[in-house]
Amino acid sequence: MRPVLLFAMLCAGLFATSTNLTTAAPAPKAGLPRVLVVSSNKDGNWEVYLVQASTAEAKNLTKHKSADTDPIWSPDGKRIAFVSNREGAPDIWLMNADGTEPEQLTKKSGGCANLRWSRDGKLIAFVSPKAGADQIHTVEVATGKIKQLTNTPTANRQPAWSPDGKKLSYSSYAGRYSTYTMNADGTEKKKLNDVNGGLDAAWSPDGRQLAFTAIIGQPQGWKVFTINADGKNQKQLTKTTNAYGNVYPQWSPDGSKISYGDLVDNVLQVAVMNSDGTGSKFITSSHLHSYTRWSPDGKSISYTRFAKGKAAALFVTDADGENTKELITNVGLPAAEWKPK
Repeated sequence: MRPVLLFAMLCAGLFATSTNLTTAAPAPKAGLPRVLVVSSNKDGNWEVYLVQASTAEAKNLTKHKSADTDPIWSPDGKRIAFVSNREGAPDIWLMNADGTEPEQLTKKSGGCANLRWSRDGKLIAFVSPKAGADQIHTVEVATGKIKQLTNTPTANRQPAWSPDGKKLSYSSYAGRYSTYTMNADGTEKKKLNDVNGGLDAAWSPDGRQLAFTAIIGQPQGWKVFTINADGKNQKQLTKTTNAYGNVYPQWSPDGSKISYGDLVDNVLQVAVMNSDGTGSKFITSSHLHSYTRWSPDGKSISYTRFAKGKAAALFVTDADGENTKELITNVGLPAAEWKPK
């Protein structure tokens, strides 16, 4: 989790200022209508929006004077969890997929971020600083009961559920971030590699591997790796090393490809490679692009564009980088999330 690094790059003007892509580009190829959920303050207040990928039609789901952010889908696509301060502090709220029946799930949690819904729909993992440093918790969707899973003097962030829902991966800080796994109840914590530097862990669809980024080996700089879920067979995928690139890996739904960020002329761009590290190809150019998500059918990739002098905007493109389309502006830093199949 490096929004601070990305923000620093934006403020430092480390991205290019070339012309925009045409807004008349055709919509990405698709079958049935597909939608994303994202937070945006395009109308002056942070709200949760439902956005059609094919038409860019955006619907405000929250319509509340509070700040509503960080939306995620339930596994069945029927509900959305989000963070709202409408009761005075950032807590987790739930609503139906059409924005109806909002209800508060956590109370006095000390702040919530990095929401991740478990595959069986029963738990939501999140990060809260209530215990001092950021720690990972879960909350029962049915009861609102919170359980703290990590408890160290330094930060633990980026929870991610394994496909079978039995484990969580996370990043733990001890001078440098490292990737860990633990059982869903917080037991059996395991550091996946012996060298510090693991961030942005993402589970492969079959649950056998994780992709992550780390500063390991020479020359110094961020690289993308994969490692087995048991900590064996670590493999470096990317060949370039740099200060900010090779970050935020995301697996395609079939596990055959990985999208990630890499620097081109000091500008973070989106690249896609085969899951063994071969065949890398950049699918964006100009401006700064990050925070990818694959559509459930694997045909499209969404990402955020940070163009100089403009608010961050959500874009979608075919998986090969063709048919790029802007969907909504003034979006928040957490990645937009596609509705599950």
